[in-house]
Amino acid sequence: MATATAACGLAVGAVVAATATQGSAAPTHKAASAAGTAGCENTRVTFYPGSRLSPRYGEWNMDVLVCPTKSPSNWKTQSSIELNATANNLGMTVAEDSKLRTIETGTNKWNRFARYEATFHSQSCIPEVGWPCKSPNIWKARFTITADKKSHEVKVYRHKGSPPDSTFAIWHTP
Repeated sequence: MATATAACGLAVGAVVAATATQGSAAPTHKAASAAGTAGCENTRVTFYPGSRLSPRYGEWNMDVLVCPTKSPSNWKTQSSIELNATANNLGMTVAEDSKLRTIETGTNKWNRFARYEATFHSQSCIPEVGWPCKSPNIWKARFTITADKKSHEVKVYRHKGSPPDSTFAIWHTP
């Protein structure tokens, strides 16, 4: 009986060890980014440029590597814009790639924060021909990221976007 119990215990231990190993073999995106810079977390903010009446024209991503223990002025940023087939069919192209700039950083009793403004320029040309083109449209979006000093919880606050004119919109959902 003791031998059977020991063998059963070894089998259960092996299953638990295998499960634990499988769980750590594929780290999450947060864990992978934190491994490169201890305590930091990649935070992605996505906006969807489009028209007020039609589907979205693409996806606009802003990535901020938030390190709650470091000054927000040291948080790394990057952004990208990718237009989809709807935009292509309407003759819309990216005239100037997406840029993300920090407009304010600070700290208070509870958290560290940074405010960002992202911009990209698009132009509309006759589809398939590619010319003539209407002058570039400027898209702007703003958001704030906070990192709690004690818990290190990261939060994103989106502000109202500024599309090029009243026929366009900047959406928060796909």
